[in-house]
Amino acid sequence: MIKIKNIQKSFHEQTIVKGVDLTINKGDVVVIIGPSGSGKTTFLRCLNYLEQADCGQIELDQDHYNLEQMSKTDILSLRQKTAFVFQNYNLFKNKTALENITEGLVIARKVPKEQAKVIALSALKKVGLLEKADAYPHELSGGQQQRVGIARAIAVDAQVILFDEPTSALDPELVGEVLAIIQDLAKEGKTMVIVTHEIQFAREVASQVLFFDQGEIVEQGKPEEVLLNPKHNRTKQFLSRIRFAS
Repeated sequence: MIKIKNIQKSFHEQTIVKGVDLTINKGDVVVIIGPSGSGKTTFLRCLNYLEQADCGQIELDQDHYNLEQMSKTDILSLRQKTAFVFQNYNLFKNKTALENITEGLVIARKVPKEQAKVIALSALKKVGLLEKADAYPHELSGGQQQRVGIARAIAVDAQVILFDEPTSALDPELVGEVLAIIQDLAKEGKTMVIVTHEIQFAREVASQVLFFDQGEIVEQGKPEEVLLNPKHNRTKQFLSRIRFAS
């Protein structure tokens, strides 16, 4: 179980995340939706300490993290329990798909190189890219690069994977291959938090949907509740615009 308490984050005196509380059970797939600029990505980045929250606490695997006062040891510990999949892939351009995955295992987690290679190859096989192990990012499509990013997250065996709009940088025809991988992870019981604009995907994969607006959780619940029968007017307004646009 992951307990998130009172996460707040401001930039230049503007509050972006306003005291968010959230409990995530093992195996949950939490999908966060909401308009651009609502604080979704900032909140997600705080969970991995890619952004330092102004205040807030995380309880994960019986460890307690005070995000306002984190030592280097605390940061390393938190990041070893979480994995982040970026919307723009964040692959090393001068390293192969295999090397992009082994790098974090060897450097950050001190896994022996040969063992790291075995783990990385297994992760690439899982996302259907074993034959691309020696390919460089420029030799891969956007969908393939994102699948390498997901393989990197799988390889570290994190307790929770954080996805920041994993399909937003992809051509429409490549979206499905990435969403299929995430759906497979959900079926395996992987705990995930996913920021996305893919409403149909959220309906299919989420165990819990959060609607963010102006730095707060406006509405949360099961996908059939939030997406099909929302109670809050702001949620209804947002979803009506999404449906109209699609």
